[in-house]
Amino acid sequence: MYSLCVLCAFVVNPILSANSAPVVKQLPLDERIVYQIPISADAPTTLMFPSAPSALEGAGLTTNTETPAPVLLSHVAGRYYFSVRALTPDARATLNVILQNRTYIIRFAVAANPYGSVTFYEDRITGKSAALARRASPEMLLALLDRAKSFRLVNQQYPEAVQQIEHRAPSAPENKTQYRDFSATVEEVYRFDPEDTLVFKIKLENTGDSEIAYQPQSLAVRIGSRLYPASIADASGLIPPRAETVAYFAITGTPDGGRANLSVRNNFNIIVPRVSRDARLIAPK
Repeated sequence: MYSLCVLCAFVVNPILSANSAPVVKQLPLDERIVYQIPISADAPTTLMFPSAPSALEGAGLTTNTETPAPVLLSHVAGRYYFSVRALTPDARATLNVILQNRTYIIRFAVAANPYGSVTFYEDRITGKSAALARRASPEMLLALLDRAKSFRLVNQQYPEAVQQIEHRAPSAPENKTQYRDFSATVEEVYRFDPEDTLVFKIKLENTGDSEIAYQPQSLAVRIGSRLYPASIADASGLIPPRAETVAYFAITGTPDGGRANLSVRNNFNIIVPRVSRDARLIAPK
């Protein structure tokens, strides 16, 4: 159970003071570090994690402006992020974040240059770890798909929570891959830098009179002369005749396991491997 799990709606001043422009930070997760996060009373500081914390234990924080405390916490259980804001000029607070059976200690204090957002990432994904896992875990990739799908809604309600997600909606002719009787168009692309992952939302349009079957796990992207296979996909594997469907999939790093650092500004050719319906049904997952 969360000890601080009540969503608090709070109003912030959208105009920051000239000498307290927010800073965007990316920090590796390390339970041996006590993180010092500067905050302000003018705007929230949003902290994003690779997955949803299982518990939050704090001192000097409140989830209700009517309950006295130096720092206001806004969080919804199950979300990957939370926001804090100072309620007093010299506010200080400490929060222990329980994540994947590890405890991360975060200390907040008012400072002249507050952080606007902080994204915590797992260091093993960046290529710095000796025991490097070259690709993000299935759980992480599923979380990235979910974050991409909810991007527009979260951006409307909590824009500070998506500050570090690069997003682009290309024009249709620019990123449309035409096949004989169907096409694949990139409608939106998202970049998650710590995971070195691009998530694609594509529209598959069948212009023929027959159903088209494809293998979601074999979706890929061609950028220039290089092919990047899907690291995860959320797609039906079928395009009904004379119809459109939407599919999501991601590419992570390079095919040989390094960082690709691909930009959302690239031109993308979508590779959709067509198969027979029977082959799709019996293909290994």
